[in-house]
Amino acid sequence: MIEFNRNLYPDGGYVFTESDGTRLKASGWKTLEAKIRGYRATNRMPPGDPWTEINVQYCARTPHLCRHPGQPVPPGGLGEVSFNHRVLAWVGTMVGLKRKKDFNRVDSQTALSRANTCATCPKQKSLNHACEGCLMSLKDARTGLLDGVKTKFKNLNPCGVLSEDCQVSVCILQKPCNHPDLPENCWRRSG
Repeated sequence: MIEFNRNLYPDGGYVFTESDGTRLKASGWKTLEAKIRGYRATNRMPPGDPWTEINVQYCARTPHLCRHPGQPVPPGGLGEVSFNHRVLAWVGTMVGLKRKKDFNRVDSQTALSRANTCATCPKQKSLNHACEGCLMSLKDARTGLLDGVKTKFKNLNPCGVLSEDCQVSVCILQKPCNHPDLPENCWRRSG
């Protein structure tokens, strides 16, 4: 069975179109699955396999975000995940934190100061633009993370060391990091 990446917020939200044309919407994948089961029970429809059907519908809409279990990770080297996918994984983690209400923004002056540091950083790394699906997912996630406000820092690339999307990272409260490859003036370093 083909599987979608459950860590990415789906374009258009968590929706499912039932066989009778009814469009069901929920706040998450498991909630959507429960809603489908409830709808079918109430309307005396066959129970089917909602989880598989969600997979099929979602992957039909966004095949670039789906894969077969056991399929190798997209290009980036033997046993490595591509830089685009590492950045998307970080963004997925941030989306999860936001859903748990464990996601805080910094004031605009702090964000601007951080962005100025990142703008001149030699560790800025461009995403691979051949993966259009990656870029669209990232754009959608940014919008959700920043509450629909377009990023003010479109000139920033992701961090080549931490695989963080700097357009979002500069705006949020995060614990300091002591990665040895971060420049001395990096705002992400502790002390």
